[in-house]
Amino acid sequence: MDKDTATMYETEKATLYHADFLNIADGFADGSIDLVFTDPPFELAGGGMKNGKLNYENGEIFRNCGFSTKYIAFNRWIPEIYRILKNERYFYVMTNDRNLFSIHKACTDCNFKFCELLVLDKKMTVPSTYYPKRAEFILMYRKGSYRKGHFAGSTVIEERIPRGKEKRHPTEKPVAMIEHLVRCSTQENEVCLDPFMGSCSTGEACIKLNRRFIGVEIESRWFRTSQNRIKQL
Repeated sequence: MDKDTATMYETEKATLYHADFLNIADGFADGSIDLVFTDPPFELAGGGMKNGKLNYENGEIFRNCGFSTKYIAFNRWIPEIYRILKNERYFYVMTNDRNLFSIHKACTDCNFKFCELLVLDKKMTVPSTYYPKRAEFILMYRKGSYRKGHFAGSTVIEERIPRGKEKRHPTEKPVAMIEHLVRCSTQENEVCLDPFMGSCSTGEACIKLNRRFIGVEIESRWFRTSQNRIKQL
């Protein structure tokens, strides 16, 4: 499968691909994207949470908080992000504490420049072997030289994560948080990419701010959820 043959849903402001990002990455031109924000699948050392309990099953791959999904090594997809991002543009990637160094190494190995470590205070705690966890992290990088943005606020972002009926996806992130980062780092009509879009929170944030959104999702369920979400905007 390539970008031209992948299942696609398109509107005036968004293009969604039902595909594995690595399978269609070649279809994105060098330097064609203004911003990348993503919450990628990653490996949890302790297995994460499953059915409300700590899970230690060997070999199980989880997206944070116990959602089983396909894990792709950071050093396989991050170089593609560097290639398709324009110069003087920004890349935000969410992670937990266990994967900070692995992501940082993958980014710096392909010449991304580290800008900032941001913290999402989720206003709730998750059980852990040691101290209950309340935060997730957002690593911010740039390609090339500094580009002036509107970097308001601080390095700690306090936003409640979606819960209950408002929650479309097991690891959904607050749209308000993503809006803040998109607003700080881009201008209207610029192109934003999320290569692991889940339920399309990034897409909603971009469309609300009059940015063009491109999203990629490998799982059929979440691709359908994303389609429906975009239709309602």
